[in-house]
Amino acid sequence: MKLAFSTDDRLLPPAGERRFGAGNIFIYGVLVPFTVVAVGFGAWYMVTGETPTGMADRVSHGPRIVLPMPALTGGDMPGGSLMTPPNAAPRMAQAGGQMPAPAAPAPAAAPAPEDKAAPVPPLPAPEEKAPAGPPQISLPSTAPAEAEKAAPVPPVPAAEPKEAPKQTAAAPAAPPSSSFVAPPPPPPLDEPAIPPGGESLAPPSFAQLPTPKEPAKPLAPAPQPDLLRQAGGGSLPIRAGGKEAWRAYARPVAGAEAKPGAKIAVVVTQLGLSGESTAAAIAKLPGEISLSFSPYANGLNEQLKKARDNGHEVLLDLPLEPVNFPAHDAGPLAVLQSHSPGEALGHLDTVLGKAQGYVGLAAPLRSPVTATESWPLMLQELKDRGLLMVGDGLVGIDDKAMPAAGQVTLVADETPFRTAIDAKLARVMAAAQRDGGAIVYLSARPISFERLLAFIASFPEKNVTLVPVSALVRPES
Repeated sequence: MKLAFSTDDRLLPPAGERRFGAGNIFIYGVLVPFTVVAVGFGAWYMVTGETPTGMADRVSHGPRIVLPMPALTGGDMPGGSLMTPPNAAPRMAQAGGQMPAPAAPAPAAAPAPEDKAAPVPPLPAPEEKAPAGPPQISLPSTAPAEAEKAAPVPPVPAAEPKEAPKQTAAAPAAPPSSSFVAPPPPPPLDEPAIPPGGESLAPPSFAQLPTPKEPAKPLAPAPQPDLLRQAGGGSLPIRAGGKEAWRAYARPVAGAEAKPGAKIAVVVTQLGLSGESTAAAIAKLPGEISLSFSPYANGLNEQLKKARDNGHEVLLDLPLEPVNFPAHDAGPLAVLQSHSPGEALGHLDTVLGKAQGYVGLAAPLRSPVTATESWPLMLQELKDRGLLMVGDGLVGIDDKAMPAAGQVTLVADETPFRTAIDAKLARVMAAAQRDGGAIVYLSARPISFERLLAFIASFPEKNVTLVPVSALVRPES
């Protein structure tokens, strides 16, 4: 069998028909190289952030160092002459490199006879000095300043004083009157953050805490209908008939609590969110301790009623923007420093409508909201509703806007260790004995309650009385 091949069987066109057209020249000669260059410059810009123009400028214009010209020594120094006589060099060396001031011309003497010329005294030879080291050149030249000091300055005639134009300055506006004086900070004491070697004792539980020996006397029923008014956010407290909510719902001060001596008020905050901690605070803490409940808790009215039945006066926590916001969020009810006054008052009314029968609000410490224009308006709102405020940011507020308020000394259990809590409570004791009273915040922890009960047990021997927070607030003016 024979195999025959023909030129018609080839896949490529004949050699005479092969052409490299203009389209191929454009693609492979222009488009492909341009694409490669563009991609290369794009990758360079993404990596270095430098454009081709900036790279070309950096290559063509290298870095330059500009330094001031150092001062020259000798006759070429500023203030000297460029043409210095040779005999003036020793005098310039003695004068520190400066040309001496020209001497006053001497009076003309009688001409001497021509045959007897006056002898010229020889110039003193320059003193030989030890060769100095290499000249020290400082970049900022101080020669002009030295020349100004050496050259005599002619006295300038004193100018006659002119009368300044009289300006009528506007009298500054009087600052708002504020008679609230913040107590001085507690005295510094040793406050270990973490005890060395850790806690020697195991942390307690709420069940291990002792129960008061005598049951607390219940407080009067609350709320009073005449001190409430229905609003969009719920029933809000109001003043009525000369009565105020903070006085009507406060725990009455017993005769022993009114005796002279230092007084300490304790406010336990953030209650209502945990059933175990709330039950322990209500049942195992003395009735003189005030309890503040979170507005985010469920069944607030029932929890407030149970606390009052056990002798505790109650408050509501006021959520404010914390220092470490937004890493720590105070929740949707919190007042932020970015809120307008209207938004801040709206959040405040929402918090006030969450429950009834409380004496006031407990605000967190060191919130930036207290430096905004909304803060005095919020305090004015509390004053108009007959409520008290416990917290900080109470200095510099106009007396017309200041409600009954109490400045908190510190938070006792920011570091939840026995030694740290004891050190903070010792500072509270020292502040109360110095100022006559102190208010302290505490969280609902077993270790905090344990140290608090041990702290209260030492009050009788130190002539200190435990009182509710309403007994230590400053009444409104």
